[in-house]
Amino acid sequence: MYRHEMVEPSQQLLKLIVHTNSFANGNVLRHWHQAIEIDYPIEGTADFTISGKRISSKSGDVLIINSNEIHSVDNMNTNKNTLALTFLIPYEILIKEIPNYESYWFVLPKKREEVAIIKHDLYLYYQHSQIEDEYRNLQLKSDMFLILHDLLKYCSHDKNTVHGLPRIPTLHKLAKVIDYINQHSSEKIMLDEIAQVGHLSTGYLSRTFSKQMGMSVMEYVNYIRLKRAYEMITNTDKNIAVISDLTGFSNPKSFSKLFLQVYKQTPGKYRFRLKKS
Repeated sequence: MYRHEMVEPSQQLLKLIVHTNSFANGNVLRHWHQAIEIDYPIEGTADFTISGKRISSKSGDVLIINSNEIHSVDNMNTNKNTLALTFLIPYEILIKEIPNYESYWFVLPKKREEVAIIKHDLYLYYQHSQIEDEYRNLQLKSDMFLILHDLLKYCSHDKNTVHGLPRIPTLHKLAKVIDYINQHSSEKIMLDEIAQVGHLSTGYLSRTFSKQMGMSVMEYVNYIRLKRAYEMITNTDKNIAVISDLTGFSNPKSFSKLFLQVYKQTPGKYRFRLKKS
């Protein structure tokens, strides 16, 4: 029933998610992070929304998502041959290894041969991540620096020279709020309580959050709950009502309603299709 495998070496290197299993269509809800994300669907398709721009990816495409770009994924079509790689380069590594990192914007190059180099780097990291031996972490560290080198060489641009640079939200204002929601979403939390955590008025928080995230604060709370409920549905045999309670929904009906709205199926039917696949 697992949709993906997380490859995370003992040392702090790249985080790699390998999507391989056949399962029903799914979504990755709108989110952001300071890491650079690189998606490489070797076999498989999906629709991405990155900084408000809709992108339909097909097998062999590479997508680069810069730090703090709000993005989501839907219409993920997978089958028994699916192989899709998601790389997350932690912010801590980026600012340590790339001088003046904050001044760069990363875009996939237009030249085929340069794109081929990036693809080769990514696939090489994936191949070595699948080998279990005493040299694995050293090899992955070497591969990581190759990826960083070629990203900087072929994909980096000075932000001041990039035409049509998407507006990146000032998410640092909401960092405490978002962290609090992530930590307490399974509890009964209210808007005024969340506002107090960020030392903001409820009005200011509501306006700023909606503008930056494209949804209300409480909608975001429920989407975080839904994300965790989805993981339980796909990876455990817990009862639907129990999952609803554990993730903070007021009742199973409100959970099922939101699940149906996002995933186009009830939680029970979704799990049933997963088990059959």
